[in-house]
Amino acid sequence: MKELKKQWKNGEFKGCYLFYGTETYLIKNYEKALMDAVLPSGAELMNHDIFEEKRASAGAIMDAADTLPFLNERRLITVRNSGFFQKGNTKEEGEKLIDYFANLPECVCILFIEGKVEKNNRLYKAIAKIGEAVEFKTPPEKELTTWIKKECAKSGVSMEERVAQFFLQTVETDMETIVRELQKLIAFKGSQGSLAVEDVKDVCTPSLEAKVFDLVRAVAEEKPEKAISIYRNLLLLKESPYMVLSLITRQFRMIFTSSLLFEEGMANGQIAQKLEIRDFAVKEYIRQAKRFSKAQWKMALEDCLKTDLDIKQGRAAEEAAVELLIMKYSCKVLKSS
Repeated sequence: MKELKKQWKNGEFKGCYLFYGTETYLIKNYEKALMDAVLPSGAELMNHDIFEEKRASAGAIMDAADTLPFLNERRLITVRNSGFFQKGNTKEEGEKLIDYFANLPECVCILFIEGKVEKNNRLYKAIAKIGEAVEFKTPPEKELTTWIKKECAKSGVSMEERVAQFFLQTVETDMETIVRELQKLIAFKGSQGSLAVEDVKDVCTPSLEAKVFDLVRAVAEEKPEKAISIYRNLLLLKESPYMVLSLITRQFRMIFTSSLLFEEGMANGQIAQKLEIRDFAVKEYIRQAKRFSKAQWKMALEDCLKTDLDIKQGRAAEEAAVELLIMKYSCKVLKSS
């Protein structure tokens, strides 16, 4: 991805770009970089067409592309959430562009921005061939911690590796949240000093996943009072008991799966990549896995699914059912029964 900005800086552009994926912060960042490179200040008013969802028809896009730029070298066309790259009627509409793209005017640059795409889609393949199809997802943990420390340094604040890792463990995993929480931390510290774990605890808003992570850790460490306290605090914050159950189930599954993969000889980094989780989470999951037997983890997962079914079928009140599940597996006597 970084090569794109270098190309644009050197005045090298493809006729078509497709930006897609879950990381909207990075997509916006690269969208702005492309716009700044194609359209100098003042040129955007007469040389930028934007089509969103239902307005994104093949005919309208081709008409815009056939319009010559006004007092500028290129024209930019941005197409958002067209649906051209998924199944349905919009896919057929998008395929009308394929032949047109083969003879796309050199003075136009078309940018598609989508959430999900199907890579076997004909339009996707056409853009990947003549232009660039780029997936934006949250960077790996090591890359993120390096970036976080650099951002802190720009503001005259330092952050050690372990603090950066704790910060990532605490906040939501999307880049927009990471940037917002990091800005809060830097503003809190001022223009000098070193950020500590306590600063992260005091300033940053923990994600629901981080709180459930702590809850499950308390369960594995057989600390029922702490586990129930975390759960009840989540309820006070109006979190859904059913959502908490879903996250507990996911954590139990990740612990069980991580331990199995580790026993097969897979390294932590490989496990993290396979399960699409952070490196620190793998370390914690493997540590927690040792506290229960395989049979107990399997039973815990089965109990999670049973609790889920009982709630759905009205046999149990969700708040009480989830609390009973937490109690059972955080109490040594109960989980053995």
